[in-house]
Amino acid sequence: MIQVILVDDERPALEELEYMLEKYENIEVVGTYTDPLIALKEIKRKKPQVVFLDISMPEIDGFSLAKEIIKLNFKVNIVFVTAFDEYAISAFEINAVDYILKPLCEERLDSTINRIRDNIKQDAIKINSIQEVVRQLKKPLIRIPVWKKDRIILLDPKEILYCTVEGGETYVVTEKEKYFISDTLSHLEEELEGFFRCHRSFLINTEYIDEIIPWFNNTYAVKMKNRDEEIPVSRRHSKVLKEMFHIK
Repeated sequence: MIQVILVDDERPALEELEYMLEKYENIEVVGTYTDPLIALKEIKRKKPQVVFLDISMPEIDGFSLAKEIIKLNFKVNIVFVTAFDEYAISAFEINAVDYILKPLCEERLDSTINRIRDNIKQDAIKINSIQEVVRQLKKPLIRIPVWKKDRIILLDPKEILYCTVEGGETYVVTEKEKYFISDTLSHLEEELEGFFRCHRSFLINTEYIDEIIPWFNNTYAVKMKNRDEEIPVSRRHSKVLKEMFHIK
């Protein structure tokens, strides 16, 4: 049985797709969600083989949600659903990823289900293909999902003081909290504007640098707003820091 989860902020759209999927043998809808954050939590728990994602949703869109699903590291077919053709539809024609335009068409859905069945049968789902779609359709991050124990919180990047790696895991730090994030510093560096990779283990928000402290061997440390810890700046990045703040 192929387990499927549907995510769309409009309940009628969910019900229509669920109804259309009922005619397919070996397809089982194990969850329908209008809230992307609840959906992400359940996708992590249930690990379905297929997720249908609406693209246009408030707070976190389908592309951002797809990236979070990819980070969960299990084999999944992601099918994007959209009412518009403005999202470079041709980019979806990549193995293991499909798209469906609203209003839904039975013939088009048949094609999608056949593709999914082939992928699962061959055990050839290419997660990199999903990443490529997301990369081609990259949009500025408005809010990013972070984890506090088993809760998912949507965080405004402007609230982040710095990101750091501890024990092989990545965390984001605000003035009041510290959150786990399923990402790498390198990916965050690409996505977050106004952040500076001062050290292999630190990515800092330059807007919150409160103090620059000279260290040994022409290196520096920085202190962030309302934080006591000193964050190291590697020798390689100290020159960039000096140029950034016109330090002689």
